[in-house]
Formats: sequence, C-alpha cells, structure tokens
Amino acid sequence: MARFAEVVVNAPLYRPAHSAQGGKAPGLTLHYSVPPELVSTLQVGHLVKVPLREREVHGVVIGLGDESPVAETRPVLALVYPEPVLTPLQLSLARWLAETYFASLVYAIKLFLPPGMMVKSEPMLARVPGVSPPPNLTPEQQVLLARLANGPQPERMLKVGGRSLASSRVVDPLLAHGVIRRFHGIAQSPPRPRKDLLVQLTADEDTALHLLPQLGRRLVEAEVLAYLMATPDPLPTVDEVRAATGCSREILRRLAAQGLIGLELGDTRVVLLRPAEAVRQFLATDGRRAVAQARALQALLEAGGDLSWQALADRGVHRSVIHTLAARGWVQLVDEPATVHLQVPPEDALAYIVERKGLHAHLRVLEALSTVDGPVWVGWLYAETGATRRTLRDLEAAGLIALISQERWRDPLADKPLPTTPEPPPQLTPDQARVWEALRPALRAKATSASPPVFLLHGVTGSGKTEIYLRAMADVLQQGRQVLYLVPEIALTPQTIQRIAARFPGRLGVWHSELNPGERFDTWRRVRSGAVDIVVGTRSALFAPLSRLGLIVVDEEHDESYKHPRVPYYHAREVALALARLTGSVVILGSATPDVVTYTRARRGDIHLLTLPQRILAHRRHLETLIREARAARRPVPWQVVPTTPEARAIPLPPVRVVDMRLELKAGNRSIFSRALQQAMADALAAGEQVILFMNRRGRATFVLCRDCGYVVRCTRCDVPLTFHLTDEAEGEGYLLCHHCNRSDVPPARCPACGSTRIRFFGGGTQRVEAEVRRLFPTARVLRWDRDVTLERGAHWRILDTFVRHEADVLIGTQMLAKGLDLPRVTLVGVVSADEGLFLPDYRAAERTFQVLTQVAGRAGRGLWGGRVIVQTYHPEHYAIRAAAHHDYARFYRHEMRFRQEAAYPPEVRLVRLLYTHTRADKARRAAERLAADLRWLLREADREDITLIGPAPCFYPRLRGQYRWHILLRGPDPVTFLRQVALPGGWRVDVDPLNTL
Repeated sequence: MARFAEVVVNAPLYRPAHSAQGGKAPGLTLHYSVPPELVSTLQVGHLVKVPLREREVHGVVIGLGDESPVAETRPVLALVYPEPVLTPLQLSLARWLAETYFASLVYAIKLFLPPGMMVKSEPMLARVPGVSPPPNLTPEQQVLLARLANGPQPERMLKVGGRSLASSRVVDPLLAHGVIRRFHGIAQSPPRPRKDLLVQLTADEDTALHLLPQLGRRLVEAEVLAYLMATPDPLPTVDEVRAATGCSREILRRLAAQGLIGLELGDTRVVLLRPAEAVRQFLATDGRRAVAQARALQALLEAGGDLSWQALADRGVHRSVIHTLAARGWVQLVDEPATVHLQVPPEDALAYIVERKGLHAHLRVLEALSTVDGPVWVGWLYAETGATRRTLRDLEAAGLIALISQERWRDPLADKPLPTTPEPPPQLTPDQARVWEALRPALRAKATSASPPVFLLHGVTGSGKTEIYLRAMADVLQQGRQVLYLVPEIALTPQTIQRIAARFPGRLGVWHSELNPGERFDTWRRVRSGAVDIVVGTRSALFAPLSRLGLIVVDEEHDESYKHPRVPYYHAREVALALARLTGSVVILGSATPDVVTYTRARRGDIHLLTLPQRILAHRRHLETLIREARAARRPVPWQVVPTTPEARAIPLPPVRVVDMRLELKAGNRSIFSRALQQAMADALAAGEQVILFMNRRGRATFVLCRDCGYVVRCTRCDVPLTFHLTDEAEGEGYLLCHHCNRSDVPPARCPACGSTRIRFFGGGTQRVEAEVRRLFPTARVLRWDRDVTLERGAHWRILDTFVRHEADVLIGTQMLAKGLDLPRVTLVGVVSADEGLFLPDYRAAERTFQVLTQVAGRAGRGLWGGRVIVQTYHPEHYAIRAAAHHDYARFYRHEMRFRQEAAYPPEVRLVRLLYTHTRADKARRAAERLAADLRWLLREADREDITLIGPAPCFYPRLRGQYRWHILLRGPDPVTFLRQVALPGGWRVDVDPLNTL
C-alpha cells in the first residue's frame, strides 16, 4: 500500500528561482503521508483536506507512492468525498492543458470540478475554550463572542449593521487576551447531494382517529372523548372510563353538561328469583299477613321480574322490605354501575378535540395524505396544509406517518417541455448521404488515440448539418458509447436540446454556466455514474466526466466563445482534439464559416473536409405538414417549395442587398434605418411575417459627450467611454454602464470639465434600435435579445419560445441570435451596422465581420416564403462584406489568406501573447520593457531568427478594471517551444494562439 501522496494544493506557493516559470503560482504539488485509516481507500483523483503551514486547504491527489522526495511530511487530514473526483483520463487532460497553455495545474484541475467543490481556505475566528473574557467589553465584542459561541466563523461573515466585527479595533484586544484565536480554515461546505424529505401515511383511518387525539398537549376531556370513540363497548362504565383516562367525575359531569356525552348514573336492580306461580300462591296465602312484601312481589311480577330499586321505591316499597325478600330467597339484588356514552357523532367529537388541542394542522396533514398514493414531497405538504416540521415529528412519533429521506437529482431540464417519444429520422438528401457515407466508417472503426479521425463539416446555413450530427450520435450510442455536443452560446442550447431530445428522449444532460451550483454538481454526478449518454453544453462541457466517450461534436466551431477568457487560455476546439486523442473519439467540427486556421488544416489534409453546399428548406414529411398548415391559414404557397424529389426541397440562400449608408446621409436620411430596410420591414410586417434586426452593440447610446468642450464620460477603472442604457423609455431615464467592468454611474446633468449643460448622447445599440422600431411601427410586437435582458435564469428559453410561437414580430439582438437558430417565419434580416469591429487593430477583425454577417444572414429564408437580407454599411467595398453578401466563403478565404501571408499571421505562423497588468502605469510599462529586452537577448542567444517579437506596447484597451495593460507578441512557426525554456517573471499571463490581441 502507498504511504505517500502527491497533492496539488489549492493555495498560492512559490516556485524555486531556477524554475522555468519561477514566481508565485497556485497549485504546486506537495507530498503528504497517508494515515493508516486511509491507506486502503485513498486513490489518485481524490479530493482531500491537507495541512499547509497554519491552515487547512483542499487539494487533489495526483500520485501515490512508497517514497517521498522530502524527509518530513505531514499527514492527509481527510477525504472531502468518498469517491475520487477526477478520473485518470481527466488528470491526463489536465496535465496537457497546464503544459500546453502555460497554466498552473490547479487551474486546469478546477476546470473539471463543479463550482464550490474545491474551495479556498480563508481567515476565521474561534473562541478559545476555558478562557474568560476581560471586563468592560464593548458592545461589538459582546456580539462577536456571542456569535463565536456557536463555533468558528469566517471573518467575512462576521458583520452587524453593515459593520465588520473582525476589525482590528474589535478583534485585537480579544486576541491579545487569548479569548479568541485567528486561523485559516475551510468555511464553505462543498456541494452535496440534495436530500428531499418525503412523507407517507402509515396508519388506516380507524387507527388515525384513535391516535390523533393523543397528540399535542394533554387534555383529559379530549382523552375521554377519544376513548369513547375508540372503545367497542357502547356503554362503558364510569369506572372503566376513569381508569382508562384518569378523569374525575367532575370532568364527566362537565362534558355531559356540554352535551358531548351521556351519563347514566348507576342503580340497584331487584330481580325475582322464584317462578310466577310461586309468587301468586304467596300472594293468595300470605299476602294479607305480609302486605308490604306482597306489594313488592306484585310489582315485580307485573314488571316481568326485574325492577330497579328506585322504581320499587316509587311504588311505596321500602328498602327494608326488599332486604327481607332477599334474605328469604325471593329476590336478588344486582348492582348496576354508572355508564357513559357519546352524545354527539364521532366527527363532532373529533372536531372538539382538534379545536381544544390545536391539532388543525395535524388533521390537515392526515387528510391530505389520505388523498394521494405513496409518499409526497414535504414542501408540497407544507404548502397544502400549513404544517411545520414539528407537526410532522408529532405525527411520526405517534406512528401515523413515516418521514423518508430520499436523494433527488437537480435536473435543469425537469421543467422543460421536451419530447418523450423518439422521432424517426428523415431520409437524407444526396449531399447528406454523400457526407454520411464518408463519415460512417470512421465512427465504426477502432480509432487510435494517436490520430483520431477529425472531420470539418463545412455546410452553408440551413444545409442539414444537424441531421449529420444526429446520425453520427445514433451510430455511436448504438455502440454503447457517449456523445459530447458543444455549442458556443447558452442561447443556442434550447433549440439544440429540443432537436436532440426529439431523437433521443431521456438520454441527455446539459452543462453550461447558467446552471446553479446544485444543478452542475448533480449533472456532474449523473454523467460520472454513466446515467447520461449525451452531454450538450458550452466549452466547459469538455470537462464532464464522460467515461465512454465516442463522439465530440463542436458546432459553430469558428465561434470565439470557445476561447476561454481567463487562465488557462484554452481553446475548446483544441481541447476537444486532445480529448479525442485520449479517448479514441471521432471529432466533427461544423460551421458555415469555418475558422481560417481550421479550414487551412482541412485544405492541407490534416483533417477530413466534408461539404454541404445546398440549403434545405425542409425534408418531404415536414414540408408537406408546413404546406397543409399554410393552406389552412389561407396563405398562398409558392410553387417553388413543393417537393420535387423523394427526399427534400433545396432552395437558394437568401439574396443580400448591401446599402451604402453614405448615400443615405447624402439623401437626407438621418435614421439608423435605411429607406430600403424601412420599406422591407413594412412589407414583412404587413404580410404577417417576422423580422430579425442585428446590432452587435448593447445600450441606447455608445458614449456621452459635452458639445462645448468635447469631454467624454469614461469609466474611472477602465478608461473607456461609458454606454448609456435606458431604464424607462417613456421618461428617458437611464444609467451609464461600463461593458468591461460593469461599473454604473448616473448620467451627468452638467459637464464635469466645463460645467456646460450641452450634454449629448451619441451612437446607438440594441435599445436605440428597439426605440426606433417602436416609433416607426407602433403596432409591431418587439422583442430584444441581448445580455441586458437575459440575466434572469431561463431568459433564453422564454425569448426564443415567444418568438418561435409568433408572439412577437420583430426580434432585435446581438450576436447571440446570429448562431445556428432555425426560425422559419423570418423572411427579413436587417443588419443595422455591418461595420462594428471591422477596423479594430486585430488580425481577425475581418474574419469576425464576415462570420457574423454570414451567420446572421443565414437566419432568413428558412421558411416557405423565402427571405432576404439587407446589410447597412459605410464600407460596402470591403472584401469581408462583399463576400458575406454573396455567401461566398471561398472568396473571403482567398482575400483573407493573402492578408495573413503578407502580414505573417496565423495560420502561416503561431502567436503567443504575453500580458502584464498592474495598478500603476509606470510599473506595467517597465515590466513589459524589461521582459521584451530579455526575450530579444534570449532569441539572439538561441539563434531563433524564425521567431519575431512585437512590442512591448499598451493594449488597445490600455486600462481595464483598474489595471494598466501591456502586452508582447511572439510570432513564429513554434514560439511555444522557445517560451518553455524561459523563466517568466511573476505576474505575466501567457495566451497561446490568441483569438484577439486587444
């Protein structure tokens, strides 16, 4: 058994000075001894708690062995989870990530864990037992000690009235006196499975009626009524009732006075012992001599031989006479006890008990449970009955109910209207069949981890790429393997999930940042257990613990969202390829506008290129349904859409009209909409069709300017203009927002520089587009889809569903609506400004513009009535806009590659970006200059003329979030290998293959 564990700790440590990456770097490995109780259970991949100096930290075990490189080790303290949280395959991928992207291993490992699982230690305070506090405590110190009486508390949580109780003024005297101690510990509990409490009825109605009155406070009157309700004897005696309930005769009389019970007092009965003939003979012979006895016997004879003592007394018979007859053997005296019975129906007696003992909630719980079969969720029961946990504990103690703790998956798809029966696949078109025949052998062949098959599926928008994905998924699932389906944006997941669920109901899970921590944790557990066959998600889904992975689909592979914006700066496409090499999976990269680097790889033969050149309107079965619906709605169906082949109807891509906005200005049109776009919108809305307006910028105005002195309101932390956002369109009220750090401010009424009131708002975003649409078309139903309106959970689903059901006519949005959406009622797409980002100082600016224009244009013309696109621009002659207007990727690729070759940008070379930030501008500049000088010297020493250095220079955004930014670019065939030999100073971040250099 291993005696030592190598652990990646979640804490900042320092590398040795001679290390290739010296400096502060969280996540270096340390060695710990394995305590005897963990020797048989500790495995590679376990999340553990370990000591580090004077604190406790989390870490992941990445190795076990019998020897340690250090002489003295401290023991592992505990397992955080009983099972390993990382598989060996995931650890291999984490190591590849750390090495490839110059990141500390802990950063790579965290990518694989649900949020909150691997938490940091933090400052905490605790009471020292046995030490009395000093006299004259301040009120804050008294509150602090009261809070710490419940156990150690993190300092960040010790607040009262908005003031910190962990300030030195409060804490230091207590620390000096030894009353409290400060230490670093793990305060945040890691995520755990959700346990739901279920409630089930365990008693029948009769048992419940018998036991219910016993609940609550003791009330003798209630016990009397409960006894009378439950006893089988309809007339129990007073003594029996008193013995069973402990009641007094006074309580019985009180209940009788209230009409709740009947109380029959006891009596003595006189029973004739001799036959009637003997009595008659006695009356005839001795009746005149014993007159009183004769009267008594005559009364008994007339009454049938049985009368009460009182009845005889009423007839003038004295008791002494009866005793004489009893002594002579003529009669027998039988004592009859007092009896009790219910005077009211049992339900009225129960109501009295419930009212007096306060058992209303208990009764409602029993009644609610009697109406359902099986256990119910406690939350439903609370809502239905108003009961509390104490109510349920009372009922459980009485044996009336059972409380069952049951684990419940937090499923983000539980409330989504997803199909439950599989939809049959359509017949493939000739183009799809050709692609499928090329792809299918790779799916069924035994892939080698060294070179798994990778395909680039280049298909125009609407060409049926998704059907190819679904076919490949079905093939892989039949082999018992799993599928990972990546999309670039959360906005795309609703429609993607609907399509996949229609083909594979009940077999998929989702994975993206909109999930709350509990949902992410449960999805992670379900995937790890093998309960999910298909994972659909954004780039983070790459790190789901899929153990039987066979296919990775990277849809819209060109999208920049696949690049992680923080350390490690990985690209999901490259990680997918690395994951495929580890698992032997097939990779399909799909796009209508492939990344230039990816397309170049395909042209060079590094990956397989598959093409779908034609747009499909619909497959025959679906198309016939659409035609029937249109005719039922009395809408004319264009003859061009009627199916002419057995498979589907292909249609041309929508025509694109490029409008030169310079000519619009010359013609006197000052609107953000050209005359052509206004007319096209009017025509589409009049015909009952839908319109998409694309504006890749949020807000109402892009900057606020003083007309007198030219002052522009800027973010004090980012040194960029603040954007004006409306909160009340009618009143014109709003706020200024920084789109980089999210800082907000109030729009100034006067210029801060010159005091002028001539403050004006310039530029525009989605809010301005929305306002203009409402002004021009007041009856149109308008939706906006951008980050401002999707902050609420589930907003993407609601917006898309509203538009798909045609409850809105115009959809205005940013780039999230340009990606992969299928909206057949959209006949017009308007690009309000095609020039956004076209001339940014970044080598991919033209590529981004071409991709987004082509993608958004592809949203039009997917229905029966076709569509058209109007692109507004001030640079209609630019090759990216001209190529997008013709849906011509090849044309764009030729122009772009000429530029990349001349300027020596990827794919001709590789780039590595080194970024440094500091709160002081001079320190940021000096650090960049020092490193640039060192790198130039090292390049000369290594004779690496193939690598050039660009910079140092301030970034395009020189200051963000209070940090001044400088960067250096290394350019060459393999700058990564060179950089591995360089000891970078602390504070530098390395971005391998950056997608932007802003």
